[in-house]
Amino acid sequence: MTNLSLKSNLTITDIIGHAVIWILLMFITLGLAMFVYPYYLYRFVINKTVTVNPNGMVTGRLECTIDLTTITGKTVIWTIISIVTFGLGYFVFLYKIIAHCMDHTRLTPA
Repeated sequence: MTNLSLKSNLTITDIIGHAVIWILLMFITLGLAMFVYPYYLYRFVINKTVTVNPNGMVTGRLECTIDLTTITGKTVIWTIISIVTFGLGYFVFLYKIIAHCMDHTRLTPA
């Protein structure tokens, strides 16, 4: 088995563009976009990550396959929990999002 490492190909332009879109969505939805934003943030970072072998050659890339359909039910439940707990449930929600994104991530060959 080879020793692979992960390398992110995020650029400042990518980050700014993604942030601007989500800031606009937060204003348009009166903050409700905050409940789906972390999913798309993690998916964005994961999808910009590649695997690199010890020689520095890209051997594959990570692909997160979540979409709005797969997160809708979880988002509704966690929104209700967050409202009932006056926002404290949101912090637990963030951990569950990472786990959900990792469960829906696969390695594709380069």
